[in-house]
Amino acid sequence: MSHKHRHRKNIKKGLPPGSLVYTGHRENSPAKVLSIAYSGTEYEERDGYYPNIFGQKTGILWTDIRGLTDTKLIEQVGNDHDMHYLAQEDVLDTQQRAKLEEYDKGIFFIVHSLKLDCEVLELHSEQIALFMGKNFLTSFQEDPDDNLAPVRKRAEEGLGRIRKKGADYLMYAVIDVVVDTYYSVLADLEAQSLELEDELHKNGAAHISKARMFALKKATNEFRHRLMPLREAVTRLYRTESELIDDSNRLYLRDLVDHVAQILDGIDTLRDMISNLEALYHAEAANRLNNVMRLLTVISTIFIPLSFIAGIYGMNFDNMPELHWHYGYFVILGGMFCAMVGMLIYFKRKNWI
Repeated sequence: MSHKHRHRKNIKKGLPPGSLVYTGHRENSPAKVLSIAYSGTEYEERDGYYPNIFGQKTGILWTDIRGLTDTKLIEQVGNDHDMHYLAQEDVLDTQQRAKLEEYDKGIFFIVHSLKLDCEVLELHSEQIALFMGKNFLTSFQEDPDDNLAPVRKRAEEGLGRIRKKGADYLMYAVIDVVVDTYYSVLADLEAQSLELEDELHKNGAAHISKARMFALKKATNEFRHRLMPLREAVTRLYRTESELIDDSNRLYLRDLVDHVAQILDGIDTLRDMISNLEALYHAEAANRLNNVMRLLTVISTIFIPLSFIAGIYGMNFDNMPELHWHYGYFVILGGMFCAMVGMLIYFKRKNWI
């Protein structure tokens, strides 16, 4: 996935700032638009783009766009909401890091929805861009999947405070839903780490453990890479002096900052666990090598005296009286067998084998 992103980044080379070019890899996903308008007493939802769904009434307009392949639609929606052309460009450039940008007509926020494929331990990322104004919020989801359904359900059923608050609370609710999914990702990574630890204790340093350990470490580092800029972005959102953020909602934004910090702490703990797993793996590999070398050393030690005896009686001298014994061959073999058994008993008592 990351390779495709780096490759498609080149299609913007040489273009002026503000050029609307989709750089993602979901070219076959058609754009879907959902227009939602609500107030304290009303809620209306329509498929399609309806900027004047409320008519002359007051309330909050939420335009949710799923799929970014229709650049003309992105431009139309952006222009209708006085969205800066650089923000429109960032919506289509899906390789952005989480960030907060403040413009004259609104606040632009980027966050990533993350999912872990536990089979291959690969972290999948989807960019979600938000542009919030005085009485509206426009969300741009890279996938056609509806990641924000829980927020829409709360608005439709009037649950919580969402119908009583402004667009800034709606933006907080969207970011909070995305951040809540990070706990599931963290839990899955921790479960995979514990499973790998049990496998190492049971089966030792198997090759499959090394491959999964590398994939687990890569996914954890990418997870942390996604959240580090998000902590800065939500902190700036909490501390912003923009008039678009109501002071009564800063308590919720502070709670959001705490959630991101808590997840980052969990990631750091997970990274320590993986480092310990790596040390355990190397220790198990070294111990297995030591066991092999010890076994080979014991075998070599047993055969050294046997080879010495065989070498002596393999010399072709006429004056070796033992060569003419009738039972000499069997006596020598018996002596060699007794020497071997004696050394095995000695090594066993020393716990060398």
